[in-house]
Amino acid sequence: MEKIKFRTSTDENGRIATINIGGLLVLETSLVFKNELVAVGNRIAKNVTINISELEEMDLSAVQLLVAFCRHLNQMKITYQFYWNLTDEQKSLFKNVGIGTELYMQN
Repeated sequence: MEKIKFRTSTDENGRIATINIGGLLVLETSLVFKNELVAVGNRIAKNVTINISELEEMDLSAVQLLVAFCRHLNQMKITYQFYWNLTDEQKSLFKNVGIGTELYMQN
């Protein structure tokens, strides 16, 4: 079972401009995921792109962490944009539980 994938890239000022997240985002990896988000929290550029791709599985614990991270970015007045690369089954699940709009999923 593959674990969390969390990679960042920086802008010309060394601030984090892109966050790539994937892998297994479930309760058993939630502490690692939280620690990764906290570690980048204060090093983010004024505009950041969050890519969710190569997702094996994602549960409510990961969704809650993403929502909390978005709130943190809002408080810091950081503009962010999500790009989701999900299977049709994953998209359907997110939309049916009502979180698609909160995390800026496109139809």
